[in-house]
Amino acid sequence: MPVIGNAGLLLACGFLAGAIIGSFLALVAARLPEGRPVVRGRSACDACGRTLGPLELVPLFSALALRGRCRGCGAAIPAFTWIMELLAGLVGLLAVLLARVPADLVWAVFGWLLLLLAALDLRHYWLPQRLTVLLALSGIAALFTTHGDVAASLIGGAAGFLGLEAVRLGYRALRGREGMGGGDPLLLGGIGLWMGWQALPFVVIVASLVGFALIALWKLRGVEVGAATRIPLGACLAIAAIGVWAAAARVPFVPLALLYAF
Repeated sequence: MPVIGNAGLLLACGFLAGAIIGSFLALVAARLPEGRPVVRGRSACDACGRTLGPLELVPLFSALALRGRCRGCGAAIPAFTWIMELLAGLVGLLAVLLARVPADLVWAVFGWLLLLLAALDLRHYWLPQRLTVLLALSGIAALFTTHGDVAASLIGGAAGFLGLEAVRLGYRALRGREGMGGGDPLLLGGIGLWMGWQALPFVVIVASLVGFALIALWKLRGVEVGAATRIPLGACLAIAAIGVWAAAARVPFVPLALLYAF
């Protein structure tokens, strides 16, 4: 448990802050692929276009109070929104749970960025370079903020990027086609900068298990899976990194609930 103040109040604040951030992340995940501005424009119902009022924008509570439907047209509120709010809230709670000094709360940024990247990759097979670079840069900033192991983090960043980039280039040379997007090595490099090289083997192993779970889920839904099926590797890596991070607190935080939103 944290030693930076009243534990219960801090945990509640961490979850609340995360849920608010999650609402914004859901908006970014919806607007960014369409090229719409993410910081301008009022939130509106996707079905009828009605501008949402303040009481309809309270994270988690609004969807529950409205029974999952728009107050104006009755259309279903996308489950994706409240799932992102819930998971981001859990990330905020986890950051507080793991914090030993106030500076450690910066790890919430790590979890929130990974949630956003996972959502974009699951929905659009897209890892925007601006976000993977932001993950890496924030990892470097957090390293000096928290006085972490500089050598382990820099080695982790280099090993994560160069290792997966070698696999990507090797596959292209052998098969004559792309088998992996350029964003995946950048993502693993960013994870390495945040977590250090020691965590990378565990992240890769857990990501493989997440990938198998995703394939099994697709099959249960009746989706035909074959050799040409695209697997969102970035989402698997992001989910695995959050899981490995959570394992440090022995918390069974497995954000596979993301998969049920799509």
